[in-house]
Amino acid sequence: MSSSKITVAVVGAGGTGGYYGGALARAGNHVTMIARGPHLAAIRANGLQVNSVLLGDFHLDVDATDNMSTVGPVDLVIFAVKSWATGAAIRDMGPLVGDGTMIVSTQNGIDSERLLGEALGSEHVLGCAATVSSMIESPGVVTQGGGPGSLVIGEMAWDQNAATHDTAGTPSQRVEELVERCKAAGLAAETHDNIVLAIWQKFIFICALSGMTALTRKPIGEIFAQESTTAMYLQVLSEVADVGRAEGVPLPESTAADTLRTTQAREPFIIGSMGHDLIAGNPIEIGLLNGRVVELGEKHGIPTPANFAIAAALKPHELGGG
Repeated sequence: MSSSKITVAVVGAGGTGGYYGGALARAGNHVTMIARGPHLAAIRANGLQVNSVLLGDFHLDVDATDNMSTVGPVDLVIFAVKSWATGAAIRDMGPLVGDGTMIVSTQNGIDSERLLGEALGSEHVLGCAATVSSMIESPGVVTQGGGPGSLVIGEMAWDQNAATHDTAGTPSQRVEELVERCKAAGLAAETHDNIVLAIWQKFIFICALSGMTALTRKPIGEIFAQESTTAMYLQVLSEVADVGRAEGVPLPESTAADTLRTTQAREPFIIGSMGHDLIAGNPIEIGLLNGRVVELGEKHGIPTPANFAIAAALKPHELGGG
């Protein structure tokens, strides 16, 4: 990748995609926002407004569409759709992928890279762990109010069938260049030589944050103000870490306690994305998060009662409709 500007397609230009894609667009890269409904209409009519505690507030006139076949191959795809839209989005992404296209997923969960690699070619897919608290405040307006806004990127270690991944990979030239480009756009980006570990560390964090804030409909400050909900929060973290180790991820024994401590130091008003979606009556990612932990726990014979309680309680809300 040269020092010239790159072409980017943000598949799912909501809160997360709008934040990361918006930063790259502000830095002069040609970014196309893939969106839908009133949000798409507002971007087309008035541009995209990004309000950010990390990047400042800025307005962008960017291309936006709901038809990926009109865009053509790009240098970088940021895959940021909600889990329930994953299959349809991947099926429509083919026109965006050329010989040198890189794909990074900012989705929650642990399955994005595998699904993208199986459908579009593992050589295009980089591992990524994105952590930011950002949402669509109103059509055409993305607000980032918390979180580090980080992007951790690394090469996946794919097997010969491109169907599974290992837990090791070293930063390549393309990863290093992409990270430098993201840094130039003001993003907190870094390389990682064990990106699967980083993805699982985010997964552990998100399962507890989103699961507990959705279950209680309360921000983390109110959860940590109670001994009982703090204890359940730690149990959720511990169960996910145990499952990750059974999957072969080298998670330290202190992972759950360390994650709890760092989360308690975050902004007390934070509610996970699943909590925001639940309150708004939107579909939620329970199957991708706590439900996935339960599945893997059953696979390895590991009890996951706290994650089961969250998944069972929130399952009736999975399709939204509030």
